[in-house]
Amino acid sequence: MAVPRSGPETVRQQLPGRPVRDHPAALRGASFTERIVAELAPHVPPLPCCRAALIEGMALAGEGGAPVTTRRVAARAALAVLHADAIPASVERLATARRHRYRVTVRPPAAAGGPDAPAAAAPPAPVASSAPPVASANLCCSRSRLRGVFLACGSLSRGDGPPQLELLVGSETAAARVVADLERLDIPSSTLRRRGRPVVAVRSQAGVATLLSSIGAHLGRLEFESGRVVREVRSGVNRRLNAETANLRRSVSAALSQLEAIDRLERDRSRWERLPPALREAAVLRRRRPGDSLEMLAEAAGCSRPAMAGRLHRLVAIGGVSEEG
Repeated sequence: MAVPRSGPETVRQQLPGRPVRDHPAALRGASFTERIVAELAPHVPPLPCCRAALIEGMALAGEGGAPVTTRRVAARAALAVLHADAIPASVERLATARRHRYRVTVRPPAAAGGPDAPAAAAPPAPVASSAPPVASANLCCSRSRLRGVFLACGSLSRGDGPPQLELLVGSETAAARVVADLERLDIPSSTLRRRGRPVVAVRSQAGVATLLSSIGAHLGRLEFESGRVVREVRSGVNRRLNAETANLRRSVSAALSQLEAIDRLERDRSRWERLPPALREAAVLRRRRPGDSLEMLAEAAGCSRPAMAGRLHRLVAIGGVSEEG
């Protein structure tokens, strides 16, 4: 039967209740955020209060109180959580100009069999033994709520770059709720606005790692930490290379200054003859070995490294005085 359209830009589509377990081969080219979402989506919280908190967290990304996401796998995860509590629900695909969005809508029990189905053929609706579950004030529900927010609207940069975790929520009230849950986990965060919508951002390395562990993305945290290690090693190597390059540049510049001073002194024979023997020895060694280090020159002269450095420094000073005079 053809699927009825509820509006010019709205298509109602029934999605399976169970989330899709993406094959690892299909995620090889996926982004880091998509791999974390694929890890979180198949998990259904075992406690009813945590399931209600997860749906509540996904609703924080919407604007009308219903879970809204651009990720189909997240919409299927919401259906699986609702069906675990025998709550009938459907997914409405909203075709927008940029990309599709999926809104999860809870249906009344009377409409579970469809408006066109005869009453005798409709299967009996499950009878709930109690009221629908609600989220509690426990820490487990805060974690589940944050899991739902990340499933619906979270994004995270790779671990080999600066830590940037963002949660694009639907209102200032939703942003305040997310910030409160993050504070319960001792995760520092900040709120900013982008294109008129609030964004809760976590920029600290420890905060991102703690959040990934709290929402159950343990493989994602391992990948994030491995990227952090790669970034730190790369930064350390770059620092050492820069330091060695700077030291080499200073050594070459000092050697050139020393050779220039020795040339000036050799052209002035009277001043050259008046140099102390130790300075003349240092000048001859530098002339013969222009690429040697101070340690090598000091070993050849039989003196200490500071003594050789002082002699060469005096040669440069005397050569400069001679040039000025």
